[in-house]
Amino acid sequence: MLKKLIAMFFVALLAIEHGYAVENYPHANQWTILLARSLSKDIFELNGVPYLQPLVEVVNATANSRFFSSAYIPSGKNNFYIKLGVNGMLGFVPSNKKEYHPALPIQPYDPNNTVDLIQKLAPYLNVDLSTFPPLVTVKDTAGLIYYTFRMLMYDGVQKGKITPPATAPTILGQGKKTLDIPHQTVRSLLDENPIFALLPQTLKDTIYKSIENFPEHFDLPAGLNINRIIAGIPQLEIGSLYGTELTLRFIPKINLGKNIGDFSFWGIGIRHSLSQYIPEPFVDFAFQIAYQGTNLQNTIGVTNAQLNANANFFNANLHFSKRFSNVFELYSGLSYEHININTDFTYYLPITVQYQLGLIWLDDNGTPNDPSDDFFRKNPDLGYNGDPYGAMVKNVVLSDNNFKFTLGVVANFGNFATCLDYNFGKVDILSLGLVYRFDIESKKWR
Repeated sequence: MLKKLIAMFFVALLAIEHGYAVENYPHANQWTILLARSLSKDIFELNGVPYLQPLVEVVNATANSRFFSSAYIPSGKNNFYIKLGVNGMLGFVPSNKKEYHPALPIQPYDPNNTVDLIQKLAPYLNVDLSTFPPLVTVKDTAGLIYYTFRMLMYDGVQKGKITPPATAPTILGQGKKTLDIPHQTVRSLLDENPIFALLPQTLKDTIYKSIENFPEHFDLPAGLNINRIIAGIPQLEIGSLYGTELTLRFIPKINLGKNIGDFSFWGIGIRHSLSQYIPEPFVDFAFQIAYQGTNLQNTIGVTNAQLNANANFFNANLHFSKRFSNVFELYSGLSYEHININTDFTYYLPITVQYQLGLIWLDDNGTPNDPSDDFFRKNPDLGYNGDPYGAMVKNVVLSDNNFKFTLGVVANFGNFATCLDYNFGKVDILSLGLVYRFDIESKKWR
C-alpha cells in the first residue's frame, strides 16, 4: 500500500511536456512552476518576513522619540502658549537587526511509520477501498509533488546534503546568500529512496529529466547595508491648562529614498505636570501618554514586491528636568513603549527563478555568464514578471514592548530653544529639536 501511494507521486510526473520558449532554458511544465511557487512562498514566509520586518521596526522606533524635553509646564489657567518645533531623529541600526537565521522548508517524517505517512498523504490522494487492490488516484497533483519534495528536503538536511546558510542579511544588513538545491543532490536523494529503486529505468529517466527544469538556486534577498535611519517630524505643543499640555504631530506621505520607501505619520500626546503639586520642587517632573500611527510603503526588488506596513505606538513616560541657569537645562526620562505592526507583503517568483524556469527570456544578445538581478535591472524592456499565476500575499501581525531611557540637554534663548538627547533602548536614537514659543496674551476666564 505504501509503495503504491509513494509511487503515485512519481507517476504524476509522467504528464510532463517539455516546450522550449527560449534557447537558454526550457519552459517548465505547470507542475514544476507550481512546485517552484510553493517553495518560493515557503522560503519567503520563512526568510522574507524576517528579512524585511527589521526595517519596519527600526523606522517606527526612530519616529517614536522626541516627545518631551523640559518637564516644566506652567500651572494655573492663564498661561497660554503655542510651541512650534521641528525634530530630527537618527536611529542606529542594532547588530541583531542586521541578520537572521534562514530556513529551508522541510517536512519531517518517519519512513518506518506507514500509518502516519498515509495520513499525511491523504489530503492529496483519493483511495477507493471497495476494490482490491485499492484504487489510488491523485486529487492534488501539485500539493502531492510539493509535499513529497519537502520530504526529500528533510532527507537532504538530515543527511547533510542540503545545508541552508547559517546566517543571512536582513534588508538592513550587508551581503547576499543563496539556498542551493543542486540537481545532483536531488538525484542522489531519489536514488537512496527505497521506493524509487523499485521503479523501472524508463520512469527513473523521466523523473531525472524533470529535475533539470527545476531551479537549483533560490536567492535570498540582498542586504542594503543600512546603518542609520533618519527621520524628521514637525511638532505642535499647545498649553497650558492646569499644568497640562497637548502635543500634536503629523507628516503626510513623503519618500525617504528607494531603500526605505514612502512614510506617513501622525501622533497625539498629553502630558501633565506632577511637580506643580510640590512646593518649591528640586526638579520638575511630568507624566505623558502618547499615541501615534504610521504607514510605510515600499517597492522592493526587480519583480516589484510590495511592502505595506501599518503600525500603532503607545508611549507612556515619566520625565524630569533641572534648570541650572537662564540658558541650560538637563532632562531625563523613562519610557514604556508598545507597538503593533500589521504588514502585508505582495511578491512574485524571484527573477532568477523565473529565468531558470524559462518564464522570461533574454534578447538576441544571449545570456550573461551570471544571470543575476543586476542584468535584468539593466534590461527593463525584457519584462520582469513572467509568473503565470500572479502575485502571492503574506500578512504578518506582531507586537513588541520596549523600555527606553532618555538623557538630554536644553539650551534656552528667550522664546527660542534647542534640545539634544540620546535614547537608550532596543534601538538607540539621537534626536535634535528646534522649538519656538509663541506666548498668547492671558485672558481672564468668565
